[in-house]
Amino acid sequence: MADFDSQFWSFFVGIVTLASILGVVLLVVCNLTRAKVDDTDSPQTTGHVWDEDLLEYDNPLPRWWLYLFYITLVFGTAYLLLYPGLGSFQGLLNWNQIGQYEAEVAKAEKKFGSIFDQYLQADIVELAKNEAAMKSASRVFAQSCAVCHGSDARGAPGIPNLRDDDWIYGSEPETILTTIQNGRMGIMPGWEAALGGSEGVRNVAEYVLKLGSLQADEARAQKGETQFKTICATCHGVDGKGNPALGAMNLTDDVWVHGNSIEKLSEIIGKGVQSQMPAHLDILGEGKTKLVAAYVISLSN
Repeated sequence: MADFDSQFWSFFVGIVTLASILGVVLLVVCNLTRAKVDDTDSPQTTGHVWDEDLLEYDNPLPRWWLYLFYITLVFGTAYLLLYPGLGSFQGLLNWNQIGQYEAEVAKAEKKFGSIFDQYLQADIVELAKNEAAMKSASRVFAQSCAVCHGSDARGAPGIPNLRDDDWIYGSEPETILTTIQNGRMGIMPGWEAALGGSEGVRNVAEYVLKLGSLQADEARAQKGETQFKTICATCHGVDGKGNPALGAMNLTDDVWVHGNSIEKLSEIIGKGVQSQMPAHLDILGEGKTKLVAAYVISLSN
């Protein structure tokens, strides 16, 4: 509710919630006033008859059901008083999800933080050779990195494979650590307009296939070479070997993060592509990120 600038919706939610509870209370009270049926009296009916002899009885609710209903009403009312549920009212306990998360993180850090702090002063390359440390690192990777890079770290379309020897930003240990801690934002702009439309895009895509030693239309590739060296070489280099400082990929090897079909290459060149590696320093801390950097190096080696 804090996301709304106006208090109207806060009041609206609170009023609807309280009105619903009051309505349920009135429903129970109305059922309590119904006539009781005993063995000597004839059953009470609502007066509705179907198929000449099917009667709708007007019996009171069973006591066990009413008692459960009472418990539910009391529990629901107490919950709304103690916890958030009535618009922007935070509850008497002032509980919120962020506070609980931070408390649990602090508790876990106090319990397990020293385990990972011992790796802060270790050399990343030497740490990658520590079998005990890598067992811990594999669990951290599985929890925080595998959702994108896969449990085997081989990546997926648009997500780099961490087991090969190809590095977008460089293979230096400190560079890998920087990527994990601070994240990366990769942006390939769309060049369809600059290349003169779909034909120009297709020509450059054919030249990129040629750079990667793949089968390409030679005539189109020759046309695309001039456009590539005019526009694309600024980032990828005249020879197409990329620029780690910019995160511009090497187009001459056999590693294709986004795919190497002519259709996919044309789409990327024409429309561009954007990818992001989120920063993990605030999530994992220095000890765990250093451990994960060592783990990535161990996988590549």
